[in-house]
Amino acid sequence: MTSEVDEQLERLMSARVLRLLIELEDRGGVGAAARAVKMTQPSASRSLAALEKQLGFTLVRRTRLGSTLTSEGAAIVGQAREVLTEYRQLDALARSLGGSVNSGIRIAASRTVGEHLVPKWIPQLSGALPGLSVSFHVDNSRAVIDEVLRGEAPLGFIETPQLPAGVASRVIGSDRLVIIAPPKSELPQNLGWRPLRRLHLVEREPGSGTRATLDEHAKRRAAPAAQFDSNTAIVQAVAAGVGPAVLSELAVQDAIREGKVRKIDWEEDPPPRSLRAIWSTELGLSETAARVLDAVGN
Repeated sequence: MTSEVDEQLERLMSARVLRLLIELEDRGGVGAAARAVKMTQPSASRSLAALEKQLGFTLVRRTRLGSTLTSEGAAIVGQAREVLTEYRQLDALARSLGGSVNSGIRIAASRTVGEHLVPKWIPQLSGALPGLSVSFHVDNSRAVIDEVLRGEAPLGFIETPQLPAGVASRVIGSDRLVIIAPPKSELPQNLGWRPLRRLHLVEREPGSGTRATLDEHAKRRAAPAAQFDSNTAIVQAVAAGVGPAVLSELAVQDAIREGKVRKIDWEEDPPPRSLRAIWSTELGLSETAARVLDAVGN
């Protein structure tokens, strides 16, 4: 028979709070963990305090340099990871027993993919999988990877060059990076990575696949002139004269054609970067996700 204490502990140890603890261990701070699970920091702190009070011991050690888990907290997180894995497997089983590929699927996509490829995929999916409701959540590549690893999206699309453990992938295409500059820029017509490192670029935010590729090829470079989490905003900033940028060809081809920005040629073309579909190796590729991937990957 379930006691009142059991019910209260079950409420305090919701899947969201367990995810909060896991993110806290991974990210090293309550604020960052709260953002990852879409909670406000005060709400996250209250949830942790209520859980600690109910358990009778401290889970989180808070210092001026950040927050870390106590040994008790680390033990709870270790078990929490297993519990959430069971939750995801239960959810996958329930969906498979529902049996319907026509029920719906939520897919995560990086901003480059989401802004420039997803609109072309929608009619393809409607034709190949009639009746399937597909929703796309667009964020940067790091966030897409996190969603896939947490089981929130069974399929994601990114262009970041490095993949963490626990992620399987399939290349579905490629694109290339292009240098753009303000229309009246005095930059030469050709640039390589070495002179590019000395320029104050307009850049994407950390976590972006485009930023990760730039970091890989130009680790030590001048401070950015500005930073945005939108390709469109960067193109507008370059057009306004803020500075040059390195972006996906998908994101800049219209602006170049319309004369809003100037294209700078590479002295030596960088290798094309792969566009990848990703899924969790732990959860596998569901039947519905596999059919979506087949529809857009051909």
